[in-house]
Amino acid sequence: MRLLGIALAFMLSAPWLAACDDDAVSQARRQTLIIGKASGLSTIDPGTTVMAYNFAPMSLSYERLLRFVVADGSPTGAVEGELAESWRLDDDGKSWLFTLKQNHRFDDGSLVTAAAVRFSFLRTLRLGLGPAQALSGLEDVEAIDARTVRFRLAAPSPIFPLILALPPMVVINPTVLAHQKGDDLARAWLSEHTAGSGPYRVASWERGQRIVLKPNPYAAETPRYFQKIVLKTVKDNASRRLLLERGDIDIFEGVTPDMADKVAQMSGVVLFERPTPVIVALAMNTTRAPFTDIRVRKAISLAIDRRAIASGVVHGHASLVNGVLPAGIPGHDPDLPEVLRDLSTARALLKEAGIAPRTAFTLSYVPASATVDSTALAIQNQLADAGLKIRLETLAPSAFAKVLAGDFDLTLSNWSADFPDPWPIMQFAYHSLNAGEGYNLSRYANAEVDGLLTRAEHAMDAEERTALYEQAQRIVMAEEPMVNLFAVHGLLAYRTDVRGLRYNAWQPGIYNVESMYRGDDAP
Repeated sequence: MRLLGIALAFMLSAPWLAACDDDAVSQARRQTLIIGKASGLSTIDPGTTVMAYNFAPMSLSYERLLRFVVADGSPTGAVEGELAESWRLDDDGKSWLFTLKQNHRFDDGSLVTAAAVRFSFLRTLRLGLGPAQALSGLEDVEAIDARTVRFRLAAPSPIFPLILALPPMVVINPTVLAHQKGDDLARAWLSEHTAGSGPYRVASWERGQRIVLKPNPYAAETPRYFQKIVLKTVKDNASRRLLLERGDIDIFEGVTPDMADKVAQMSGVVLFERPTPVIVALAMNTTRAPFTDIRVRKAISLAIDRRAIASGVVHGHASLVNGVLPAGIPGHDPDLPEVLRDLSTARALLKEAGIAPRTAFTLSYVPASATVDSTALAIQNQLADAGLKIRLETLAPSAFAKVLAGDFDLTLSNWSADFPDPWPIMQFAYHSLNAGEGYNLSRYANAEVDGLLTRAEHAMDAEERTALYEQAQRIVMAEEPMVNLFAVHGLLAYRTDVRGLRYNAWQPGIYNVESMYRGDDAP
């Protein structure tokens, strides 16, 4: 009889238990943020990657000394302390002194110290990979005491604090050396594990499928709401869009210009769109005839309808670049006139330069997306109107080495700035030191421009720097080694119940999840 009573009580309570289970599942889902990513990650070792698609788990698991101040989707140009309580430039102009905040701890409970800062930056320099390029002027890092660290530079650098706010410039727990294999500085282990002081840490990773992050119990800034983050790889754009529409993912990365308007009309979805400094350009090989002739370069520039490409290829989700520097960068001149298409002048310049009608040139590029292909086709058609025959040569990424070696006529180029400063664009796209293997794909070389850029790189006075960059920009504009087609807009879609998002369009894939929440559940 007692057994029957127990069984009856259990059956009567079963619906209530099921309801509790449903509530628990519902709450667990509400406190899980799922981000749909267009591609899988290759590594999460901060010392080895500068690829934006790898940054999300790194930015959530680690802390930097400084971070960018973001307003209305774009960086302001200012930085604020993340691990740093204060910082100052020494009188010599080449030493930066940082004092660390107290009680920031790695995910094993150990304190973040100046020794850990020193270890992290020297590790990056020793690895000598992508992130080390941004630290090329760093001579030494000295841990003065547990909370004080000094960076010694080879020459004054006004942008050094901005460089320290870049995603790879994080502080890693030195105990990772326990996982070192040979002299790899724990590179193999850190490629799929984290050892930071950020609000989360990587809990699991199914390569090509998903990465799961959970809270770091020792973090100084514990997550406000979300207790689990899932970075889900869904390569197909249409599938990713359907998952967002159904609410199976909360954030949709990789919104393409052709689908942006449709996504904006979806119920329960917000489309984020902001201008970025990512410039798409047509680079001409200035070391190969006839592109050594300014008349030919000018003719190609005048034969291209930039506005038609921006509206037709990227469906208006881009801004024109009337000059070298895009909007948001000091030195950008908003009063520069739009470069209008002028076919008659283009044809006259080609004739004057001795270029016969139907002369053929090759546009070599990597077809990384449908947008790139469409841009190449538009250029081909527009230059045909000026009497030029353009052959399109698509290259595998590994075959792009021929372009870097200078074996090309025309190529599609893109570059960007991670922060609001002329240096990343002017230095890498136009300084002769970066011709060839660098980002100066046009192989442009001008001694006067080189001198101006070198002076600007080390000038500590903001007005002087801007004036130097403006002068260099005017020379580059007159010589036209590249045709700046447009600056793309950053596009991101997310569910309306995701609140507190402070997104930086200049650094896609990085989220302030620790302070985000869902709907009306603000804690």
